[in-house]
Formats: sequence, structure tokens, C-alpha cells
Amino acid sequence: MIAFRRTTLVLTPLLLFSAGSLAAQRPDAILQRAVAAYGAAETISAQFDQTVTNPLTDRTLSTSGALLRRRPNLLSISFSGTDPDRIVADGSNLWVYLPSSAPGQVIKIPAAAGQSGMLIDPMGQILSAPPGSYAVSDAGTVTIAGRPTHAITLIPKSRAALFTKATLWIDDSDGLVRQLESTEPSGLVRKITVTRFRTNVAIPRSAFQFTPPARARIIDGSSMAAG
Repeated sequence: MIAFRRTTLVLTPLLLFSAGSLAAQRPDAILQRAVAAYGAAETISAQFDQTVTNPLTDRTLSTSGALLRRRPNLLSISFSGTDPDRIVADGSNLWVYLPSSAPGQVIKIPAAAGQSGMLIDPMGQILSAPPGSYAVSDAGTVTIAGRPTHAITLIPKSRAALFTKATLWIDDSDGLVRQLESTEPSGLVRKITVTRFRTNVAIPRSAFQFTPPARARIIDGSSMAAG
């Protein structure tokens, strides 16, 4: 459903550009600001709105949620709802609990089964790719939630990428991604708008714990990660 990638980058002087100088920056320089800003965050606490559009059925599903991340490998995503969907990486396992589509079922993927199971951060998936992974182009400017941003569009150079195109709206002030829209190989279009974004805040270890519901069926997802 959602793929994530651990980021291990460090802050660079690219963060020192002012909003005024951004206008003259190349799109690849703006991308590097976002890479640096995201990689510099030891922790992230974010709230977001998400829409997923299926062009084949012309249906759009909307939801909201919260993301917590603590480097190097802890992450929790909770979606809205009375019994919310959750995806949790606790450092040892990845837990996928989606009662909205698979009630009574929990997928458990050991970290040792393959890195793909732990890479569940939608922004990190894009921002941790090696330099030169994308063809980058300018996509204009727009203000999101009162914050001026520059947009760039990324086209992966590898056919193995988890998306065919992505547009990032990057904050002129702090370099953080305020909105992203990606098109998956299946044609699904996913748009995530960050409504609150805090970095380097205290997040307790307990936030990354997951206890399967009573009587839930636990499915070994090792083969999924290996694939």
C-alpha cells in the first residue's frame, strides 16, 4: 500500500539558501535541499491528508493520518477511523494491520527478511535514492497552508522504481516537503498533503510498538519482503 525508505543523510549548507535565492536555483538543487532537510531530522512527527485516485474506476478515496519516524528504523503510520489502519516498523518487525480492507488479519515481516519490509516512509522512499536517480524538472511555485513552495517533478530513470512520476512541493524556508503526488506503475495517483510537520521532537519508544488485536490472524510476510 505504502512504501517507505530509511534515510541516513546529513545536513548540508544547501539549507542556508534564502527564499529569495530559491528563485534562481536549478530544480536539482531544490531537490538536494529537500534531501538534506529530511535526512537531517532525527525524528519526524507529521499529520497529513491523503487521496488515492484510481483512473480505471474514476474513484478517489480520501483519508487522513499521522506519521512518526525515529532514525534509523522506527516508524509508525496511523490512519483515521474507529479501528484505524496501522503500519509500524518497531526495529525488529514490520506490522501491517489494515482492518479497512483485511479485517482480522495482521501481516508480520521480520526485519531480517529484507530491507523492503522496513522501508515504509513515503517521502524517504523518494529522498533517499542515490543522486542522479531522477530526471528533475521545474513545476512552478504555489503556497501551501500559507507557506511558499517550489514544485519539482521527478521521473525515475530506473524501471524498477515504485512510481513512474512524482511531484514534490518543497518549502522555500526550511526545505521540507509540504506536498507530494506520485503516480504508481498501476496508474494509481497518490497525493499527500502535510498539514503539520515537526522535526527533532521527542518521540517515546512506545509510539513504535504494535500489539495485534485479540484473535487476529498473524500472517508471515517474509516472502513478501523477499520479493
